[in-house]
Amino acid sequence: MNPPQRREQPAEPSQRPVLQPLRTNDTRTIQVGMGLWAAALVVLVIVQPGADHRWWIWTCVAGLAGGVFGLWYVRRRDRHAPEDPPDDAPSTAG
Repeated sequence: MNPPQRREQPAEPSQRPVLQPLRTNDTRTIQVGMGLWAAALVVLVIVQPGADHRWWIWTCVAGLAGGVFGLWYVRRRDRHAPEDPPDDAPSTAG
């Protein structure tokens, strides 16, 4: 015999606080990553890996190129972003 099935009542809409995005320093994060790729590149250029491991050097170069693109993108995004309202302003979200 199967137990009787429960009918779930529709949940009442709750008043959740409006979440704000985290403020991060994306430029600094990208710069740290580029610094790590540059350090790895310097080490690999000094160590001179064998011919079958030369791709490691190009991986570091690609990481640096990705970082340059990331810096360009983040700075462009921040330049065109709307200004944030002050923290004490009432929210208009319903």
